[in-house]
Amino acid sequence: MIIYTDIDGVLTDGRVTIDVHGNEAKNICYRDLDAIGVGRRRGYDFVFVTGEDTEMVSAIAKRFGVSKVYPGAKDKLATMQRIANESGVKISEMLYIGDSDRDTPALEAVGLGIAPRDATESARNAANHISRVKGGYGVLLEVVDKLINGNLKHPAERNL
Repeated sequence: MIIYTDIDGVLTDGRVTIDVHGNEAKNICYRDLDAIGVGRRRGYDFVFVTGEDTEMVSAIAKRFGVSKVYPGAKDKLATMQRIANESGVKISEMLYIGDSDRDTPALEAVGLGIAPRDATESARNAANHISRVKGGYGVLLEVVDKLINGNLKHPAERNL
């Protein structure tokens, strides 16, 4: 099963530091790095779907060990539909984590939409589940733990 997630506002706190040379810096949570290993050992894979298309996206994907990335995905629903068409997986069998108004249509369309506690009102209203933690503070680990413990059911598992 695959966990699709946005980066900014989910794996980061949605903030960026830009120095005078235009270099970006973002914070990630080690708990979310741990989530990748924990999830993979339990049969989950991870895909990043992000509106950004910068070197930072590549750096974060490399650090997390995620090879499948959809950068520049300004229209998240269209990207999720494209992924569904390419993979043969129904959008209703997908899990997606997003935090912004841009994520709202995708959160509504997937089988399980998850928003961080500090997501926009629109994203929280569209989500089936809202995390206890804010973006950048372990959202991915919370989701993986809840899937493993049975407190959340991945939509692809519902038909098994």
